[in-house]
Amino acid sequence: MTHELPLNRDAVMRIIPHRDPMLFIDRVLQIDETTITAQTRVDPTWPLFQGHFPELPIMPGVLLIETTAQAGSLIVGLRGDVPEGAFIGFSGVESAKFRRAVKPGDVMDIHVELVRERRGFYKYEGVIEVDGKRAADVKFTAAQMKL
Repeated sequence: MTHELPLNRDAVMRIIPHRDPMLFIDRVLQIDETTITAQTRVDPTWPLFQGHFPELPIMPGVLLIETTAQAGSLIVGLRGDVPEGAFIGFSGVESAKFRRAVKPGDVMDIHVELVRERRGFYKYEGVIEVDGKRAADVKFTAAQMKL
């Protein structure tokens, strides 16, 4: 798997079907057969912050989980293992722990490892860090799905 790094948002959109406002990966810094490190700047202008605690905006936990799932899907997508007309879709959460708030302006470093793979089903473990401190830990599953 050879890709010129970092991969930007345009490159990410060629691999996964997400688009604004639901694309949460800005760039891929490192990737190999089973791990990825991606990065996202939490944009203060995102409309979600108008309604999610407007006086004290924080990134919703469910979107932290979604961010790790998008990074995980890139591992398989960049390997070229996704058949034409399919995508890697988030299918479940085994566990999630939110350790600190992620706020507008923060830069999230997303580290995901593909820990098990079998016939189009994938199990991942992910960590989100902000300023070198853990913000979330997520264990989740995904599967190949038809468009």
